[in-house]
Amino acid sequence: MRPSLYILSLLGATATAFTANIRTKSSDVVSLTQETFYDFMEEHDLVLANFYAPWCRHSRNLAPKFEQAATELKSDNIPLIKVDCTQEERLCSDFAIGAYPTLKVFRGPKSHEAYHGSRRAESIISYMIDESIYTGAGGGLYLQTYD
Repeated sequence: MRPSLYILSLLGATATAFTANIRTKSSDVVSLTQETFYDFMEEHDLVLANFYAPWCRHSRNLAPKFEQAATELKSDNIPLIKVDCTQEERLCSDFAIGAYPTLKVFRGPKSHEAYHGSRRAESIISYMIDESIYTGAGGGLYLQTYD
């Protein structure tokens, strides 16, 4: 093999390995499907769901903010999940998803409402912590009253 081809092959292999490492980064956002969605909702008192489409610019813009919020809320036992509506059409249809991304707050599989907050990470975190206090869900939050 000629040296220049060898170097090009090495560069290509390195780039491929680097890209693979980026894609395999673990995520605190739980990806759900039709098969896993309802069981997951039964197991959690409060969940924020992101119904998205990978081709949607607004969905792509929200993704890193949603990930940041999921990482922060993980310690409070408030999971953030995502559903790819291009793959899970029936599930998205069940919840009348007509635009992307659509965020919904779930309290079990049958109780849900639209998320009415901003799409910044700090706003998502604040909104969901407020919801956890309101519903009594979440891990490390306690409401103290004084007599």
